[in-house]
Amino acid sequence: MFNLWNQAQQTKTTPTEPASSLVRSAGPSGLPERSTLHLDAEHSSKERRFGEMSISTQAMSDLPRPVVPVEELSERLRQDNVIAVVQSHEEKLKLLRSLIGQSIVEQKSSKAINGSQSHRFVLFVVDDNHSIGEYATELENDDFTVGAYTVALHSSNANEWPSVVYNDIVVVAANMLLDSLTDGNIKLSQAHLIVISDAQRVMPMQIPHPVMRIMTDFYAKILDSPRVLATVTSAPDRWPSLDLSRLEIAFRARSFFLATKAADSWLGPLELVLEYDAYSLAEKDLTMLVRLKEADPRRVVLQRSQLQRIDRVLRQLGRYAGISCARAALDALVKSSSSSSEELSSICRRLVDVQQSLSDEPLNANLGSPSCNISPKLARLREILSAFDSHNSDFRAIVVVRHRAVRQRLAELLQMPEFGLPFVRSKAIDRGALGDKKRLQGLLGTPGAESPNVLVVTRSTARIELPPASVIICYDLMEDQLTAAYQHARAKGRHSHMIYLIEKGNNEHRRILSHVQTVDADLRTWMASFVQGDYKNAPPKSLFTGLDSWLSDSDEEEDADEPFVVDPTTSARLYKPDAEAAMYRFLAGLEQHSTLSQEPPFVFLENSTENSTEEQFRCIISLPHSVGIPPVVGPWCSTQAGAREEAFYCASQECIQAGLLDYRHFPQPEWEVDDGSPHDGEPSLPAGVATAAATAAVHGYPRKFPDFWANSRHYPTTTLYPTVILPDNLAGQPHAPVVLLTRAPLPHIADFSVFFSGARASVHAYEGAPFTVSSAQLQALHGYTIRVVRSLTNKMFECKAEDLMCFFAPLVPSWRPPTGALGSQPLRPSIRQHIPWDAVQLAADYFAVPLYSNLTSVDDNARDAIVQDRNVELTSRYFLVKVRHDLTPLSKAEDSVREADYPNFLEYCKARRKEFTSLEDEKQPMIEVAAVPGILNNMHPMSTLPTPPSKAPLKYLIPELTYKFTIPASTFRTLWLIPSVMTRIDSHLLVKELDAKLFHHAISEQLLLVALSTRAVWTEHNYERLEFLGDAFLKVIASNFLYVTMPTAGEGALHYARQGIIRNETLHECAVRVGVCPYVQHRRFVPKLWLPPHAQGADADAQMEEHGEDGKKTGKRSKRQRQMDAQTTLWMGDKTVADVVEAILAAAFLSGGHEVALRAATRLRLPLPNITQWMDFARIGAGTLQSEGADVASLLPGTVEALQALVGTTFSKPALLAQALTHTSTFSGTEGSSYERLEFIGDAILDFLVARHIFERHPHLSPGGLTLLKGAMVSNRALAAFCVHAGLHRYLVIASDQLRDTIARYVDALGELRQKEYDAATRENRLPGQYWLDLQMDPPKCLSDVVESVIGALYVSDGFFEVGVGRFFDAVFKPFMDAHVRLQTLSTNPRVTLTELLQAEGCHQHSVIKKPQEHPNAPVEMEVRVHGQVIASATDPSAAIATRKVALAALDALANNPELLARLCDCASGDEKKQPLGQEDVMQEDEEEAAEVEEAMEAMEGVDDA
Repeated sequence: MFNLWNQAQQTKTTPTEPASSLVRSAGPSGLPERSTLHLDAEHSSKERRFGEMSISTQAMSDLPRPVVPVEELSERLRQDNVIAVVQSHEEKLKLLRSLIGQSIVEQKSSKAINGSQSHRFVLFVVDDNHSIGEYATELENDDFTVGAYTVALHSSNANEWPSVVYNDIVVVAANMLLDSLTDGNIKLSQAHLIVISDAQRVMPMQIPHPVMRIMTDFYAKILDSPRVLATVTSAPDRWPSLDLSRLEIAFRARSFFLATKAADSWLGPLELVLEYDAYSLAEKDLTMLVRLKEADPRRVVLQRSQLQRIDRVLRQLGRYAGISCARAALDALVKSSSSSSEELSSICRRLVDVQQSLSDEPLNANLGSPSCNISPKLARLREILSAFDSHNSDFRAIVVVRHRAVRQRLAELLQMPEFGLPFVRSKAIDRGALGDKKRLQGLLGTPGAESPNVLVVTRSTARIELPPASVIICYDLMEDQLTAAYQHARAKGRHSHMIYLIEKGNNEHRRILSHVQTVDADLRTWMASFVQGDYKNAPPKSLFTGLDSWLSDSDEEEDADEPFVVDPTTSARLYKPDAEAAMYRFLAGLEQHSTLSQEPPFVFLENSTENSTEEQFRCIISLPHSVGIPPVVGPWCSTQAGAREEAFYCASQECIQAGLLDYRHFPQPEWEVDDGSPHDGEPSLPAGVATAAATAAVHGYPRKFPDFWANSRHYPTTTLYPTVILPDNLAGQPHAPVVLLTRAPLPHIADFSVFFSGARASVHAYEGAPFTVSSAQLQALHGYTIRVVRSLTNKMFECKAEDLMCFFAPLVPSWRPPTGALGSQPLRPSIRQHIPWDAVQLAADYFAVPLYSNLTSVDDNARDAIVQDRNVELTSRYFLVKVRHDLTPLSKAEDSVREADYPNFLEYCKARRKEFTSLEDEKQPMIEVAAVPGILNNMHPMSTLPTPPSKAPLKYLIPELTYKFTIPASTFRTLWLIPSVMTRIDSHLLVKELDAKLFHHAISEQLLLVALSTRAVWTEHNYERLEFLGDAFLKVIASNFLYVTMPTAGEGALHYARQGIIRNETLHECAVRVGVCPYVQHRRFVPKLWLPPHAQGADADAQMEEHGEDGKKTGKRSKRQRQMDAQTTLWMGDKTVADVVEAILAAAFLSGGHEVALRAATRLRLPLPNITQWMDFARIGAGTLQSEGADVASLLPGTVEALQALVGTTFSKPALLAQALTHTSTFSGTEGSSYERLEFIGDAILDFLVARHIFERHPHLSPGGLTLLKGAMVSNRALAAFCVHAGLHRYLVIASDQLRDTIARYVDALGELRQKEYDAATRENRLPGQYWLDLQMDPPKCLSDVVESVIGALYVSDGFFEVGVGRFFDAVFKPFMDAHVRLQTLSTNPRVTLTELLQAEGCHQHSVIKKPQEHPNAPVEMEVRVHGQVIASATDPSAAIATRKVALAALDALANNPELLARLCDCASGDEKKQPLGQEDVMQEDEEEAAEVEEAMEAMEGVDDA
C-alpha cells in the first residue's frame, strides 16, 4: 500500500527546500510519491480557469503509470498483460466489450489460418457469485456467445465445465474457478484471454484473494500462458496514489490509466500532503512543565486540563506560544485565587515564582536561527501561506486544528509582524458563531481588504457556513470521515487545495490519513452530495466516525453552559457537536439502514421569516419507521449549521431516552495513561496501588466497579428501563421470567450460563421498552424488591426507593420473548402490562399468608408454592413438592426421621410447638416439602449445595400450620439466581466500559470478558487458553519489530532484546500504566455479602463488628469486615497481570485479526514505537533490510525451484532463501549472511502458527494440554524429523564435513525408526506416533534451525504477512504434525502424558488404580480417578496394556469434555488448602478468600494501622 511512499523516502529533502517541493497528492490507499506540484493560486476568473487546467495537467503528469487512450491499450494487450485503471463501472464495461471483442476476433482468425480444431475462450473472472449473472447479461452480444458457470453447475457432482466452454466467453467467480482448477476440471491453457473484472478488490486483501492464488498456483506454471486483462475502478483524484505494484507482480502485467474526457476533472479539492520534522521539547521547556506540576501537586489551583493546554500549545506551536499561554493562564489563576488559607497562599506564591521565571523572548520564526521559538509544524504552515503572498483579496485559507487553545494562539501568531506574513489577517472562529449569524458576520467582517483571509477553526466549528476557501489546511489530522466531509464542504471544489500536515516518519499519521481517505462508491456519492449542500440523505454504513469528541478536552470546562448527556455505562458525555456523528453510528447498526432511501428524507431543512426580520432555519430528523420514534423537530436558528446541530442533539436525546442510543455510539474521552515517572530509578506505582509486605511481586489494586450504577443515581425513579431475565429450566425445574427494572437504560447483556449441582442453564436478557410508573406502583416495586433481598439473604435490609438503583418484579409465566430484531437492536416489547401488579403489591405488603383455607382446597393453594412452618419473615423456606393425600396429621411418619419417635405428625407438633393444642381438621392431607437452599455462587460448573446440616431435614408439614410465601416457586427460582446474575451483569458492564474507553469497541466483549477473568474469580471460563495464544502472538510482533529495527544485530542480541519486550515485568508495567488492572475479574463472588446496587454505604452489621457495641474501634477487623474490605482491593501477582495482557492480545486477534491485535498492543502501550499497522513492519524493513540476504549462486543447482515447489509459492526475494539455507559454518562463525536472523523470526511465526492451529483444532482442550501439544510440535526433535520428511536438509549449505556426516547418520537412523513405527501402526490398526522420540542420538540442531529459517525467509519475503507461510504450513507442516503429534502420542507411555497433563492443570488428586481381581486369571481392570471420581476405565488380560488403554481413554475424555476437569478439580482455584499427603483436606467456606490473599491482607493491616 505504501510502496510509493517508500520510494519517495529514498529522495530526502533539505530543510531549506520551499514548501511547494514537499507537497504530495494523497489518495485512498496511502501516501504517494513525491511531486513537484506547486500551489497555483487564483488571480482572475480567466486565470482561475487556466490555473484549474494547469493543476489537472500537472497532476496527470505525476501519475505513477502512463495515461493512454483505448487504442493504445488495445495494442498493448496484444504484446503483454495489462492492468487498466478506469474511473467508473460504465467506462469499464465499454472498455471490456471493446478489448474482449477484439481478442475473440483475433483468436477466430488465428484458428482459421492455422487450421486448429481446439476451441479457446475468454475466461471472465468476477469477484463473487452474485456478479456472474450481472456480467453475463452485460456482455451479451450478437457477435459472440456468453456462458455462465453458476453455483448450481459448481454444486453438481459431475464436471459441468464441458457444458459452458464452447462459448466465446465464460463468466465464473474466482472462488469457483480456484476449486475447479484444484480439482483438475478446467485448465487455464484452454483460455486465450483471462479477464479480472474488479481487481481493485484484490489489492487491499491481506488474506490471499482467490485471484492471487490462481495466478501464483496455476497461471505462473503455464508455459504458453494466455494474456491477462485486469481492470481497476477508481476515481481520477485517487489515481496519483494508487499502488499497483502487487497486482503487477502477481499478474505479470503493466498498468495504464485510461485517458477519457473526464480523466482530468477532479470531484473535490486537490489533496496534498506536507511533512514536517518531529519536534522534541527543549530541556528548559520540560523544566517549565515540571515546575508547574510541582507548584501545585494536588491540582488545587492549576487544574490538570490547564496543564494539558499549556503542554499542547508548547508542542504544537513552539516555545513562544507555550510561554505566552502559560503566562496568561498563571495571570488569570493568581488573580482569581483567594488567599483564604495558608495552602492557597503557598501555591500562589510558587506559581508567581514560576511566572516570573518565564523568559520574555521575542518571536523568532526563522527555523535556521538558533533562537527560533516556533515548532517545525508551524514553520511548515508559514511556508504554505507564504506561497500566496502575492495574491489578491480572493485568497482565503481555513486552518483546522484539534484544540481550542491552539486555535486561539495560532490565530494571534499568524498576524504578528515578526511572523513574516504581512498579508495574513487571521481570525479564530469560536462556537458562538455556529448558531448566531450576527456573531459570525462580526467575525468575518465586511468583504474587502480588511476582512480576515485566514480562519482558524476547530473540528466543532468547521461545520459553520464559512465562505469557500482557496486552501484548507489540516493542521491536525482527525480520524473521522464526517470531519473530512465538512472540510471538503468549506473548499471551492477542484478550484482549491486540501493540505494535510503530517510528521515525518510518523506511521500513526500515515495510518490515520489512509483510513480517512479509504472511501467506497456509496460513501463518495454521499459526500459529493453533502459537500454541495444536500444534507437530506443519511450516509452509508461505510462512513467512519471516530469516537473522540468533537469538542477538545479543554472545551468542556470552558463551555460550562454547554449541555450534554451522560452515558450511564461509560460515563462518556455527548455534547451537541457530537450528536450528528453519534446518530450516524446508531443508524449504521440498523439492518434497515439500506432502505432509508425509501422513507422520508433523513434531514429536512425548513426556513421561515415569519417571527423574525432575519431568515430562520430548523431541521426535522426522520428516523426509520422501525425505530419507533416520530420525526424530531429542532428549534429555529439563524444559521443552517446551528439548526442541524440542534436537531441532531434533540434526536439523540430521544434515542437515549428510548434506550436505543447507548455506549456504542457515545464519543469517548482520551484514555488517561499514568506517566510512570521514575522514583529512585524505578517506575512509580499509580495512586491507590499497594505492594504486599510479603513479596514485591504481589500488588493490590483498587477494584473497579461499574459506572452504570453510580450514574443511575442521576436518573429519576419515575421512568424505568426493563430487562427481562429468563433462565432455561435449571435442573429440570420451571423458572418464570423476572424483570430487572433499572433507572438508566441497561445495555444489552449477552447470554451466559449458570450452574447448580452439575446442571447448566443459559440465562437470557431481553430489553423492553421504558415505561413510567405512578407513585403507588413505585412503592409496590420498592416493597417487592426489599422482600426479595430479605428472602435471599435472610437478613433485614432497608433502603429508600430513591436510593435503590434497580427494582425486581415478576412477569406472568406465559410471557415469551419477542421474535425478530431491529438490526442489531433487539425488539423492545412493552413489558408493563405483563407485570402482575396485584402479586407485586401482595409480596410488598406480606411475606406470607396462610396456606390452609376453608374457601379453597389445599391442592389449589399448593400449586407453584413455597411454604414456611412459622409466621416470621426471616426463616427457612421450603418448596412444596406435592400434596400427600395418602397421609394425614394422624399418620405415622415412616420416611421422615424428624418425626420417627412419635406416633404421628400431630403428636410431634403437640410436643415441639409452643402453645399448640389441636387442629381444626385432623384429616387434612399432608404436604411434602424440600428445603429452599441459601443463595450460592452459580457461576462455576462446580456450584453445589453446601454440606447439609447434621440434624434431620424437614420433609412433611401440616397445611393448617403452614404459611405460603407470597412469591411463587417458579418466580423465586429465578430470583434465587439473581445474586449471581447481577454479579455477571456487573462483569459485562465493566467489560463494556473498558472495551469502549480503551479499545474503542474493537474487541469482542465476550472474548474480552474471558481475557480479564482469572482462575480466582471462579467462573466457567478464564483467560488461560487465550493467554496461551496471546503469548505466541506477542512473540511475533516483538520479533517483527526487532528484526526490522535492529538490522545488524545477531540472533543472541535479538533474543535478549525480545525478552525485554515480552517479559512479565514489561507487560505488568504497561498494564499498570494504562490502568487495566482494576478491571481484571479476580475477586470471587461471595453470596453472603451480596446486596442489590444501592446508594448506601457499608453494611451496618459489619461496621458494628469493627467498632464494637459501644461504638469504639476494636483495632482488629472482624472476618466479615475483612471480607468486605477484600471486595474493594484486588491482590494479584505481577505474572497474573502479565498473563491478562497476553490474553487481551489473543482476544483482539480472534476479534479482528492481526491489525486489531496490533492496535490493542499499541493501546496497551507495549514498547513498539512507531508501529501502528501491520504494514509498518515492511515499510521500516524496506529501509533497514536492504542488505539482508545471501548470494543465490551459493545454493545447489535447482534449490530455488525445488523449494518453491515444496512451499507452494514463489520467493519474491531469492536472496533471503539463500540466506535461510546457509549454515554459520560457511562463514567461520561470523553472523550476517547465515540463517540465524531468519531463524529468529521464523521461530516466532512458526510458534504462533502452531499455537493458533491447536487452539482452533482443540476448542475444548485445557491450557496445559495445548502447551504440551505445542511443545511437542516445535521441539528440536520434531522439527528435525519434519526437515528430513520434507527434504530440506538436502539443500542446506554447510562447510563442515563432520556436521554433514552427522546429518547423514541421523537421517538413516530416523528412516529406520519411521519404517518400524509405520509397520507397528499398521499391525495395531492405529495412527503412527512420534517415532523420532525413540531415537537415541540427538538430532543436529541445524535441521530444526533450517525449518525455522526457511519459514522466516518466506515470511519476510511476503512483507511480514502469512500468505506464503500460511500456505506452506497448511499444505506441508500441519498434515505431518497432525499425523504424528496427538495427546495420546506425546510420550511413548500414555500414563506419563496423562500425569503431565493433569499436573500442568494444577490437579494434585489423581491416580491410576488397579481394581482387585475376582480370581487369579481374571482380566485386569484399571481406572483413572480424579478427586475420587472415575473418568476412565479399561480391561485387558495384560496389566501393562490395560494401563495404556485406560490412560488413552482418560486423555480422550479430557480432550473432548471441556467441563470434566473443571467440574471435578478445584486445586488451582484457591478453594482448597493443600495438606501433605495423608493428612485431612481442609476446605474453606464458600465466602473465604484464597490463603495468599488473606496473608496479603494481614500484611497490609499493619501498614493501615500505622
